[in-house]
Amino acid sequence: MAKNNEKALSNFIGKIGEIHDRLELLRWYADNHMECDPEEVNWSHVGTAGHIVNQLNELIEFLGITKFTEN
Repeated sequence: MAKNNEKALSNFIGKIGEIHDRLELLRWYADNHMECDPEEVNWSHVGTAGHIVNQLNELIEFLGITKFTEN
């Protein structure tokens, strides 16, 4: 493998690790109900959650993911 490809592969693997870190943080945030006290949830929280869903949908579309499959 050419030296440039080795560097690209190394950086790519690093970026994949960063993606996993971000996904873990998002999972934590969702599992903790966006750090909202259920007694204090209001429509702004609904709007924020909706915005997050829209951003995730935009990312999924950008990536060309058309189907979610579980192994």
